[in-house]
Amino acid sequence: MAGSVALTLILSQVIFAVHVLCAMKPADILRHSITRHGYPVELHKVTTQDGYILSLVRIPGKSDKPPVLIVHGLLSSSVDWTVQGPDKSIAFIASDEGYDVWMANVRGNTFSKEHTTYSGKDREFWRFSFHEIGLYDLPAMVDYIRANTSTDTVHYVGHSQGGTAFLVMASMRPAYNRKFASVHLMAPAAYIHHATSPAFDFARRIDELEMFAKLTRSYEIGGRGPGSSMELVYAGHKTGLVPTSLVLTNIWYLVGVHDSINRTVLGEILANTPAGCSVYQLLHFGQNYLAKSFQLYDYGPAGNVQRYGSKVPPEYPLHNVTAPIMLYYSAGDNFVPAEDVEELADQLPNVVHKHRIGLRKWNHIDYLFDVSAHRLYRMIVASLRNQSADENRSQISHNQHLQYACSTLTLKSLRTRNNKVQAKGTQLVSSKIKLSSQSAGVYTFPFGKIS
Repeated sequence: MAGSVALTLILSQVIFAVHVLCAMKPADILRHSITRHGYPVELHKVTTQDGYILSLVRIPGKSDKPPVLIVHGLLSSSVDWTVQGPDKSIAFIASDEGYDVWMANVRGNTFSKEHTTYSGKDREFWRFSFHEIGLYDLPAMVDYIRANTSTDTVHYVGHSQGGTAFLVMASMRPAYNRKFASVHLMAPAAYIHHATSPAFDFARRIDELEMFAKLTRSYEIGGRGPGSSMELVYAGHKTGLVPTSLVLTNIWYLVGVHDSINRTVLGEILANTPAGCSVYQLLHFGQNYLAKSFQLYDYGPAGNVQRYGSKVPPEYPLHNVTAPIMLYYSAGDNFVPAEDVEELADQLPNVVHKHRIGLRKWNHIDYLFDVSAHRLYRMIVASLRNQSADENRSQISHNQHLQYACSTLTLKSLRTRNNKVQAKGTQLVSSKIKLSSQSAGVYTFPFGKIS
């Protein structure tokens, strides 16, 4: 009897905690994530070409330095760039240096769940992968920032999917390359076929995952809100029902053991992370993992013929990515291993710097939550300053970059790609991909939505 009463009290406490935590509006969470540390904040709404309404968070700059756009990864949000507080978080470190800091929230996460036509309950709302984030979300944000600041170019910092989306944009809409003063990609998830995380076990069952989503009409993964499993975990941890050691053990199982997270902010991390995503984002990553390629979404042989003119999806044309790229990666990352980032570097025509993190256990989330991540952030912010100076001194023309990009498709890379494609029995580039004359530099696809 006493045991059941105690259990009832604990469950009541958890349920109460969930309701209290979920009562805070998304805009208030974003605002609080900045103002609680004494920094000014602006919240901006940006509407994409396909109707998604995104939340941009701005810490206004204190000088005439170019704006910095910081883009989160899968299941993440802008809050992760501020959770460690002043002197520890990249948003505040960049702001302290006088930069105009803008933080993205891409479609489908907790803070970007609005659409001009659909609601988050509609299947159509969730019909996107990282492809649409790169094709629509990033260009809309970049255009908005440039229109609301006095500079023509933007610095870009992205983690994981934030790097993937940039590569999609820069390869498929190459006119955007010239809008970036520098690009800093931490563990960009393009080539991921050397990944060893148990999380990739799902890749071999992606057909089942898609079927389950359709049968249950559950297209959101890791979402927040009353009754969600993520809110229950957070509330359980906050009330002491779920111990810190259990949370960390489950995290380490996926990303690798590295006792690097500051336990004093773990509760704050769990409050907003994970922040949700579409099941199709997972499916697209899973497809690329199995294909050992960085390619467009695979709709199956018949669907691919309709959309791309071939049975196999084409690879993203990385030779179009002419913006100056800096890559940051680690041998301890089991999501985006060093071998995969090196392969990506071989395919990009304008990699100006590669930084391999020396810590053997540095994992995929250490870029966000490691207690020493601020050292990496300071390196990145210092290079923003250097890149701005370089841009003022000399700038290679866009046409020269494109010529150089074409010339750097070496026999080795061509042989590798062609062998891969020949093994699949199709051509390297689909004849049905064409450049739209109505939107300069935008690749359009017949039947281009996920079905």
